Amino acid sequence: MKFATYVLWALGLFFVLGLIGSEGFDKIGGALSAVGWGMLWVSLYRFVPMLLDAVAWRQLFPAGQRPPPLDMLAERWVGESVNSLLPVAQVGGDVVRARLAAKRHGLPRSTAGAATVVDFTLALLAHAVFSFAGLGLLLAQTGFSEPVAAFTVALLVGALLVSVLHMLPRLGLFGLLARLVGRVARQDEKLRTLAGGVHSLDQQIVELHRRGLDVFIAFCLKLAGWALRVFETWLIMRLMGYPIGWDVAYIIESLTAAVRSASFFMPGGLGLQEGGIMLLGHVLGIPPNAALGLAVVKRVRELMTGLPGLVAWSYLEHRKLRRLLDTDENNSGKNDIPDDKPG
Repeated sequence: MKFATYVLWALGLFFVLGLIGSEGFDKIGGALSAVGWGMLWVSLYRFVPMLLDAVAWRQLFPAGQRPPPLDMLAERWVGESVNSLLPVAQVGGDVVRARLAAKRHGLPRSTAGAATVVDFTLALLAHAVFSFAGLGLLLAQTGFSEPVAAFTVALLVGALLVSVLHMLPRLGLFGLLARLVGRVARQDEKLRTLAGGVHSLDQQIVELHRRGLDVFIAFCLKLAGWALRVFETWLIMRLMGYPIGWDVAYIIESLTAAVRSASFFMPGGLGLQEGGIMLLGHVLGIPPNAALGLAVVKRVRELMTGLPGLVAWSYLEHRKLRRLLDTDENNSGKNDIPDDKPG
């Protein structure tokens, strides 16, 4: 598995370097230098939509067990950093933040796990709405061309998958898994413990979905968080000297996010995210060097927010970062089975 990850990472990096080389390293360097100290503001702004995400996640905890908003922001930051920079298929960070929430606030793991599972599915739903709106804007500007048709098919399939993912927990998926594991695990104490943990998680998720107002508020906050990310794209293009309208910024941000989600198998979406931005730039009439400059600046922003996030993870776990990378990245699913005990 590690070997395949390294191969994919190398291919993605090779593709990105090929794109930069085709446009000229001097042009991309010029775009980065034009942004200059503005890179700091771009990186700091990332915490604005992240805060809304954290507040949405917090809303899904029981009323008397909601951690402080800034603590949730720190845990959400760590989760995003893990998903952005480590080869964890863009879900390992959610396991990490659920465990941190349970451990730091003395909550049952099933409570933190249920809030995180529902938060994850709501984020997917909000993402689908956000991306479909971007697709509508693109259709209004360009008509139904072949690249747009490809985006349409991909988003329709994605929307169907998101709907299924959202409904399965409500239909008792985890309870079914618990019963199946329980039947197999009659003679194995560890498997019986696993079945009990999954059953508890299932109960918590079903109970959470009954709190319709909290779920609706969390969804609205998630959707607002996605919308606020548009400003990042708008600001980067303005700093580079290629100002664009809010509609164009929305299209780029929303559909790039869709490409990034679809490329979960590629570490950090490396190469595919850049290719998606280049394709959108071509469709929208943005110069190739400006589109690629935007992609590179976004990568630099990921590093500027993500690397400190990994350091924060080490601090919050009270463990050395190297040990975290060696164990949690590869074994996150082995030791994070939800149960009714505090983390």
